[in-house]
Amino acid sequence: MRRFATYLAWQAPGWLLVGLALGWLASAGVLSASVAVAIGLVVVARDLVLYPALSSALGKTPYRSAPIGAAGEAVEPLAPSGYVRVSGELWRAETAGGGAVPRGARVVVRDARGLTLIVEEVAGRSAGAGRG
Repeated sequence: MRRFATYLAWQAPGWLLVGLALGWLASAGVLSASVAVAIGLVVVARDLVLYPALSSALGKTPYRSAPIGAAGEAVEPLAPSGYVRVSGELWRAETAGGGAVPRGARVVVRDARGLTLIVEEVAGRSAGAGRG
């Protein structure tokens, strides 16, 4: 229902302009009132008939630059939020379950809320283990 309301909100200004133009043409005597109303109804009906085809475009998620699925490292403890390094970039992050993740732990990005990554700790050795 929200998608349909968004669609109607995008269409309303055009309908208003068409209505104003048709009203002006009818008052100037170029069109009869019944023809102006009929044209206005056709314009609105056309947009309503096109909604199913255009609604799929409204439902598309925009391009996401967040590295969903990428592995990274907690550069500070996440309890439950802090910073992680993913693909060489520093990101604000929160743990998926609200738990704590120690500094140096390997994490995987599960989702994003705005510019905050939602991460889970990867079981196994920490990212810094084995460095000498």
